[in-house]
Amino acid sequence: MRLPLLGALLLAACAYDPAPGVFHTRKESRNLECTRLAHAQAHERFPGDVPPVAPRALAEEVTDALVCEPRFLPLGDRMPRDEAILSTLRASVGTLTQLASALNPGDVVWHVDAFYPEQAVASKISIAAKTELFEHGRKVSDRVPMLAAGDISVLSHLPPRQMYAVACQRYFSEHLLTERDVFLGLMVVDPRETQLHAGICQGGKWRWVQ
Repeated sequence: MRLPLLGALLLAACAYDPAPGVFHTRKESRNLECTRLAHAQAHERFPGDVPPVAPRALAEEVTDALVCEPRFLPLGDRMPRDEAILSTLRASVGTLTQLASALNPGDVVWHVDAFYPEQAVASKISIAAKTELFEHGRKVSDRVPMLAAGDISVLSHLPPRQMYAVACQRYFSEHLLTERDVFLGLMVVDPRETQLHAGICQGGKWRWVQ
């Protein structure tokens, strides 16, 4: 559950204050993931919790909100790589989606998937990328192209950098994607790294974004 916190409030007196104190122990606070949003954006996403920006708040330049949600795994229970990926998720995914979007400025439909060993982390990555694209005015589909079992078996034996290019060709040849579709994939290429990479598939051609 996300808990929006208005930056205008005295957080020490707020029941939703994420800082350690009366309402949260230090351990509970460390197991919250918080993101600061523009007040207008927070109101749009959580209208029942975040009121419209008041004229007085604008005059006082209080225009942000803090949105917190519990970690899906408590701090210390994650693998180090998962922790590293998730701790910078919004910034890294934001950069990758902006780069990908700049390569395809046209009126296309975006399909997004994340390839990561831990499914819960993959879901977080995918949702973050879809949210970024949507908030920047792009059309985003909930549909993810799925290849046949035989294709997946062949792809699993290819090196990662070749695998995504071949999968892209199959998406197009099997009519899972059309000329009006763009597929954005996010992944770690080397199991030892903690950096996300991304590539886009359009018209049967794969391009690495980063």
